[in-house]
Amino acid sequence: MSQLDLCLSFHRLSLPPLPLFIMAESPLGLLHLHHICHFATHGTRHLRLAAVVFGSDDYLASIGGVRTDSGAELAAVRQAVVGVASANGVAAIDMVSTNFSDLTALREQADEGARMGFNGKQVIHPAQVPVVQEAFSPSEERVEWASRLISAFNHHQHSGQVSLLHYM
Repeated sequence: MSQLDLCLSFHRLSLPPLPLFIMAESPLGLLHLHHICHFATHGTRHLRLAAVVFGSDDYLASIGGVRTDSGAELAAVRQAVVGVASANGVAAIDMVSTNFSDLTALREQADEGARMGFNGKQVIHPAQVPVVQEAFSPSEERVEWASRLISAFNHHQHSGQVSLLHYM
């Protein structure tokens, strides 16, 4: 990555950093993911780490695992990817749902990924996009709560009050 940054320095002198998406898809990659993220976040001038994408099928192939409908064999690894991405201040993108015609299963996986802390999910078919967008969008209740919180914060900023606890 440092060689890429060096090459970019000759061509991108005054341009903003390029967003970089990296894939975590092997046991060795997972073991070194924090160091990779840290370097990609702090060790380059012309690249900006935007997200870590979990490559579940390549990961399973590399360990000789078999993907099941439940995905239980991937739960710990998925959570590790979310944790490392979060610790480095970047988005975590969940594994792909390879059965693109089963939108019910996709919805379950997307909801689970959102609950696990992923910021998005890979898609391989246009029909998957609305399902994933809905799963990773905040509910109306959550938007209303956030609006009330921002309103209360602004009110307290202007009035000099400190406590927001009764709005939460």
